[in-house]
Amino acid sequence: MANYCLDSNVVSDILRQEPTVMKHLNEALDNDDNLFISSIVYYEIVRGLKAAGKTRMLKDFKEFYDNAKHLYLDRDDLTMIDKAIEIYILLHKGQMIEDNDIYIAAISMVNGCTLVTSNTRHFSRVEGLNFVNWRAA
Repeated sequence: MANYCLDSNVVSDILRQEPTVMKHLNEALDNDDNLFISSIVYYEIVRGLKAAGKTRMLKDFKEFYDNAKHLYLDRDDLTMIDKAIEIYILLHKGQMIEDNDIYIAAISMVNGCTLVTSNTRHFSRVEGLNFVNWRAA
């Protein structure tokens, strides 16, 4: 059983029923893999759907979210924040990525998850992050 933390672009692909991503999602569900959505991804998806007035997709997302497991930046546990700081410091010497993506990477790493993202070029900068691209065949 694997632990997957879904990035925003993958959740968007699922909402649009992108065939290759859906194939991988169904395989993960068949394997009883754990699917996690972080509070950061929740923020990015809901913000985007509400701003675009996509109420049907928002309803679909909330249903999907309710059936997934959730990961949060915990205000009582600084482990994820410390990991995010570590990632930031390492990236600061080279090419930075957005803060939200640093948090997503930290949440994935601290919780022992493989990040599912199509932004592999971006996340490949994060040393020690396990990730996979479900858009790839």
